[in-house]
Amino acid sequence: MNWNNFLEAVLLGGALAMDALAASVALGAANRRRFYWSRILLTAGAFGFFQFFMPLIGFYISGFAEKIVHQYGNWIAGLLLIVIGGKMFFDGSDDRPHAFSVKQLFILALATSIDALFVGVSYRCMLRSSIFMDVIVIGVVTLLISAAGCLLGRWSGKLLGKHCTILGAAVLIMLGIKVIIWS
Repeated sequence: MNWNNFLEAVLLGGALAMDALAASVALGAANRRRFYWSRILLTAGAFGFFQFFMPLIGFYISGFAEKIVHQYGNWIAGLLLIVIGGKMFFDGSDDRPHAFSVKQLFILALATSIDALFVGVSYRCMLRSSIFMDVIVIGVVTLLISAAGCLLGRWSGKLLGKHCTILGAAVLIMLGIKVIIWS
């Protein structure tokens, strides 16, 4: 991998990680009291893994599923983000503590990485023979940005309390609407 491809992969990873950053901040805020290092690493690892894996899927199945993903991918991702944000909003409305859900985390990681699928398709269109090093860089960048987002969310959640959960839910819902409208 040459310097230009590395820089391109870092910038692409940063751009792709913005949805994961917003989700990480929301999760950190919502689970502030119970968001220990193990959960931060699990969250960052899930977002990093999906941002690593989805371009590979897009690269290798681009000829087969490109039309389906292109036509419905933004709707699927947007609706998943809205549903998870809605659940987080209603969970944040009552005073009972809510368990950290690995299932919710993986759905969220999948929803925020749908756009990475298109990156794999675009790499195929650029006639690249291999993208493995690129997706490793993208995954690591996303992991680091997501971990920072979790810490930021945990810190802001401690300052703002329960209201931060509702704010995080609103961010996920708005992100879902944005994905549906502008993708």
